[in-house]
Amino acid sequence: MNRLRRLTMLLSLAALLAGTIATAPAEAKRKVPFGFFGTVVPPELTTPNAVSVATLDDQFALMSRSGVESVRLTFAWEQLEPRKGVFEDANFDKLIKAASSHHLSIVANITQTPQWASSRPNGEFWTAPPKSPADFAALMTHLAGRYGPNGTFWAENPTLEKAPIRKWQIWNEQNAPWHWKAKRWAPGYVKLLKAAYQAIKGVDKGATVVAGSFVAAPNYSQWAGVRDLYRAGGKRWTDEIAVHPFTSAPTVKGTIDQTLTIVTLVRKAMKKAHAGRTPIIITELTWPASVGKIPKKGLLGLETTTKGQRLRMKAGYKRLFKMRHKLHVTQTYWYTWASQYDRNGALSVMSFRYAGLVRVRSGVFSRMPILSTYTSLARKYEGCRKSDDARHCT
Repeated sequence: MNRLRRLTMLLSLAALLAGTIATAPAEAKRKVPFGFFGTVVPPELTTPNAVSVATLDDQFALMSRSGVESVRLTFAWEQLEPRKGVFEDANFDKLIKAASSHHLSIVANITQTPQWASSRPNGEFWTAPPKSPADFAALMTHLAGRYGPNGTFWAENPTLEKAPIRKWQIWNEQNAPWHWKAKRWAPGYVKLLKAAYQAIKGVDKGATVVAGSFVAAPNYSQWAGVRDLYRAGGKRWTDEIAVHPFTSAPTVKGTIDQTLTIVTLVRKAMKKAHAGRTPIIITELTWPASVGKIPKKGLLGLETTTKGQRLRMKAGYKRLFKMRHKLHVTQTYWYTWASQYDRNGALSVMSFRYAGLVRVRSGVFSRMPILSTYTSLARKYEGCRKSDDARHCT
């Protein structure tokens, strides 16, 4: 072999090794699966005409750079189908374009009965079960057919890299009377879940159907809710279980102990029903920094200070990381991406106005210190600093 050829080969090998050395550490350092760090996208971004396309893109880009890899988009059924058989896709299209442009994984949460579909059209119609699960199934057939792997949305947008929705969550906190007002919630909900499951799988066999998130209700726990879901026959119609483990202990350790206890007891109920391998996702994890900022009668028990919020976030993710294999927790969504940080609104939800990673006022979004804590944790467990593309490191 002549010297020039040998030198060329050595230089090529050196370049190859340099590239390997440069890229391997980021991959080797990743400690959680893609999408483990998520956030809930608030109404200030999901409501039709709430913000411009440019602002929406800016916020999804910031999510990606901050380590967010998955987003939970919640839609009221009425937003998507204001009248039976009349589907409004424009707002959903806009959000999917923004999220998929930054390659954020999506769980689409569909909830709240519209008046036209409600079994109790007068009064608080949105909390009543639908008259016919078939109506909801028709909506899910449309959505999966538009945004799934072979969806019409992607055919209509050929320049957009395909990032189909493969995860659909059916309702939210259905075991609580403020979201599903029925004496026995489980039988009716399972009928709805079954109809949705069959509709979605009929379009996309590989889709994941997530049960609505379980929350503590008066004299009723998250694990009791899971137990009743399975007793009503819901195991067959769900691929994942979602939990809201809101906690109220006065200390950081006590708070995180409570959080893990809730998830542990949910897992125990699942194992008892022979669903031990079904993943758990935490669709709302939060400790609002509202202590001393809202009236005492507006406190729900899970509030803390700005410092306490930071400490709880750090301790919470650390414990969840350590326990994620044992509990089979695959994703966590911080509630919420953006909130107002003011005392306006109803007392029942005022506390959550101090939970956002960023502040939003009059359509202007500003980073809060808690976002830095979230980003540091994401970098630690994802193994690198992220770019505008959630899949890639900078």
